[in-house]
Amino acid sequence: MNEQGDDFDAVGNIPNPSGAENGESDHMIDATSGDNDQDGGRMRRAHRHTAYQTQELENFYLENPLPTEDQRYELGQRLNMEPKQVKFWFQNKRNQMKINSDRLENITLREDHDRLLLTQHQLRSAMLHCSCNICGRATNCGDIDYEVQKLIVENTILEREINQLYSKIPSRPNQMLVSPSQPPHCSSSNPGINATPELGLGGGTRTTEKERSMFLDLAIKALKELLELGEMDCPFGKIDSRSSKAVSLINEKYKNASNNVTKPPGHVVEASREIGLVPMTCLTLVKTFMDTEKWVDVFASIVPVASTRKVIPTGSGGTKSGSLQQIQAEFQVISPLVPRRQVTFLRYCKELRHGLWVVVDVTPDQNPTLLSYGGSNRLPSGLFIEDMANGYSQVTWIEQAEYNESHIHPLYQPLIGSGIGLGATRWLATLQRHCESLSTLSSTNLAEISPGLSAKGAAEVVKLAQRMTLNYYTGITSSSGDKWEKIQVENVAPNMSFMIRKNVNEPGEHSGILLSAATSVWFPVNQKTLFAFLSNPSFRHEWDTLTNNTRMEETIRIQKAKRHGNIISLLKIVGNDTLVLQEIWNDASGAMVVYAPVETNPMEWVKRGGNSDSVQLLPSGFSIMPDGVPDRKGKSKNGGGGGSLVTFGLQILFSSNPTAVIPQGYVKNVEVLMVHTIGKIKSALRRQT
Repeated sequence: MNEQGDDFDAVGNIPNPSGAENGESDHMIDATSGDNDQDGGRMRRAHRHTAYQTQELENFYLENPLPTEDQRYELGQRLNMEPKQVKFWFQNKRNQMKINSDRLENITLREDHDRLLLTQHQLRSAMLHCSCNICGRATNCGDIDYEVQKLIVENTILEREINQLYSKIPSRPNQMLVSPSQPPHCSSSNPGINATPELGLGGGTRTTEKERSMFLDLAIKALKELLELGEMDCPFGKIDSRSSKAVSLINEKYKNASNNVTKPPGHVVEASREIGLVPMTCLTLVKTFMDTEKWVDVFASIVPVASTRKVIPTGSGGTKSGSLQQIQAEFQVISPLVPRRQVTFLRYCKELRHGLWVVVDVTPDQNPTLLSYGGSNRLPSGLFIEDMANGYSQVTWIEQAEYNESHIHPLYQPLIGSGIGLGATRWLATLQRHCESLSTLSSTNLAEISPGLSAKGAAEVVKLAQRMTLNYYTGITSSSGDKWEKIQVENVAPNMSFMIRKNVNEPGEHSGILLSAATSVWFPVNQKTLFAFLSNPSFRHEWDTLTNNTRMEETIRIQKAKRHGNIISLLKIVGNDTLVLQEIWNDASGAMVVYAPVETNPMEWVKRGGNSDSVQLLPSGFSIMPDGVPDRKGKSKNGGGGGSLVTFGLQILFSSNPTAVIPQGYVKNVEVLMVHTIGKIKSALRRQT
């Protein structure tokens, strides 16, 4: 049977868009044999696709929404699907995108119409109830023409200037040509006529309303652009092989709009997009993004600091749809060579239809010069969240930013510029790992993980590991708001950073002077290979000085997110019974191996369900990311090949006296230890290869 076009299925019906979207929905249709034809129609049976089939079809659709017959046959063979099923899935998907595009356009048009009606109503109300900014009296709109009103205003301004001059002459008393008890009466047919630069409007309700309208207008414009970028056939991103930057045709308008603005050397724009399934419902994700505290908790490895500066009323009636916030945050790559990206942006949330939400971010008052160290602008970015079956959501993440590349060390410029360092891939993979860990832990009987470990104890071990990784992050990428303070060391090795911290009776912290050391280096092996080596207890004695050349064995193993290799372990050094808490993961966001020695008695207390807040930690570890250098085809490697960038960080208690001073010689010894450890890792990897 021949295809009837993209707008119809095999029986001549318009496919249900919700079925095409959900991948596992019962609305996906397939045609039965011709023997079942009755009265000119065909019987249809429901077909349910697996999450894997849906994901593979989505991935292929991103590359080619119009597959040939041979490609459909090949897909069907690989996914165990009939060629007709593959054909109908792509027909439904294309129709879905058309219908969604029309529906979203209607929504934005209705919002524009509602906003214009609201503005009209506000202007009418202001004209009826406005007061003069000069004399303070209520105006009588329409009873005095514009020219007369203008003369009265100018006359009042001149009178004030004369009074100010008289007050500066010591030989004459302060006199006024017009008594202050009889101010001139002003009226206006235009509420904005009194908004002269000299006088201003001075805040209050009108200024707040003006700001609200401006922010809402900016958010809606950003939403429209995000809708354009979300189209599957949008020529969104590619890697420029000459500069290894992620570029987008959409970003050309930013270049054109600012041709007359002088930009500093190093000014760049990056763009990236990623699509994937997330094991969390649509509404739960929306609530997470609109709650800053929960948002930081989910993206702790990317967002160390964030705060909601302002909640802007939009008349949404208390629902999440239409919510508008102003957020100030910092984004980080775990390395001392990359400054935290400081950004202020609006976050706008909108329900486009039932089961489909969008969260869009954009920086207001964008500064193209980006003079501040670490400053950046968040160009229209965000995510589409679409409800799927069985508690899953499909997330389309779009990330755009402009920043000054000269603030970043050359070693990390390819990684950041390729859209991997702070791009959509890292954001989405971090979200997927967090949601999968919640799902896994909630469905696991924690009491059966290990003998002697209670369910409450397992939860406390997970909480303790989370605090350990957070302390590891801040010890490397600390900003001015943290307690870590950078120190200068003479003749230090390249790419090495040192910080100190003074603690006095803080729970879960050693009291005294803490030293944090960090360095970032390039390794000639990929992320997967390096992670496999560092996370294997059998190889630990080849580089970790804690082991004293003995092996480690795992006593507790808590699987958080299997697909991301996210595991929490309690390791024991054979021979001296030293315990080491460790958390690892390896996915598209990067790889992490974080560990800290812990005392035996406190850990036994925690295993029985005791509070872990008092357990003292000094974390060390490795953060691993691909180097971002493109291959010969111009594609940026994401952990599969090429080299990797590794950040090694450790924390040491120098003295229990918080007033002690660390000598330069002690810091140099720590530097030698770190360089020696990195050298041992490189030597071991060479022997293995």
